[in-house]
Amino acid sequence: MRVQVNQMIYDEADDLCKCVLSQSQGKLFAFIQCIDTGMDGTARYTARYWGEFSHDAPEATIKRIMEWGGKWPQLPD
Repeated sequence: MRVQVNQMIYDEADDLCKCVLSQSQGKLFAFIQCIDTGMDGTARYTARYWGEFSHDAPEATIKRIMEWGGKWPQLPD
């Protein structure tokens, strides 16, 4: 699956992109790490967003999270 929103790309085939699912309080949430290509389209920064996830519409859900989801910081390894 590949989802693009403006200069951000989520591509499950790219090692930089991640999707971690977590259930809490009866809802399913996704924590998405995608690539921000910057204004020139050549950069490879990571951007992280989270929001509700649906297995019935994974591509649409990821797109919505990238557009409107909350940001979350880089966590130490």
